[in-house]
Amino acid sequence: MNWIKQFSLENQVAVVTGAAGGLGRELVKILFDAGAYLVLADTDEASLRLLLQATDPSGERVRIQQCDVTNEQDILFLIEQTNNHFKRIDVLVNCAGVLGSDAALFDQTAEDWDRVFDVNLKGSWMAATHISQYMVAQHIKGRIINISSSLGLRAQLKRVPYASSKAAVEHLTRNMAMELVQYQIRVNCLAPGWMNTPMVEGILNGPNGKNWRAAIPMGRAAEPSELAGPLLLLASTASSYMTGTVLRVDGGYAYCGIELPE
Repeated sequence: MNWIKQFSLENQVAVVTGAAGGLGRELVKILFDAGAYLVLADTDEASLRLLLQATDPSGERVRIQQCDVTNEQDILFLIEQTNNHFKRIDVLVNCAGVLGSDAALFDQTAEDWDRVFDVNLKGSWMAATHISQYMVAQHIKGRIINISSSLGLRAQLKRVPYASSKAAVEHLTRNMAMELVQYQIRVNCLAPGWMNTPMVEGILNGPNGKNWRAAIPMGRAAEPSELAGPLLLLASTASSYMTGTVLRVDGGYAYCGIELPE
């Protein structure tokens, strides 16, 4: 058996929400290099167009679709457009997310809480529910990958709504996995930690960078390429006996304990 071919996504169609964000762009590159056809969804259409030009200028394997995951009609239209063009959906990567305000508990607002949960949790639930219904109707043994974070397990100051929403996404993954296993649709969760983007590099090399790096057992952020193996594992048939799993790719950050004030 050719074990490496298990990780291939040739002739597979993947939908990525939040595709124009920093993490989303990196996941898109990995899926494209693995041979997938892609539909990239985001609220930022201008950034989607730039991503399309950088990934597949011909548009032969990549389509873009403006979509707000908190809007049910947007999700249904995304599915309709994907079906019209590619005739199937094999993989959903639920990457749409917002961080919310950098505020202590007593300074959080109900509006900020609602916005974070609407996008991170409700949006993931709604996209996964409608797309899995489509998979069932088309008899597709699909894969759904929800995106969490180290903060789905770890406590951190000034991140109550975000961390709570990501913990909820992880439990959503487990419950959806139970519901969908009868249809041979697998639901797993990828939980990255710090990723080496310009913003993160500025933090880790900034005035408090030493403290942040000390909180990561591996002492550094991940390179985007280090997400390739975990993502392709969950997106491909290589993980055929995995469902309801949270796969952490964070250099040990989530298991390093509760962050205390200085």
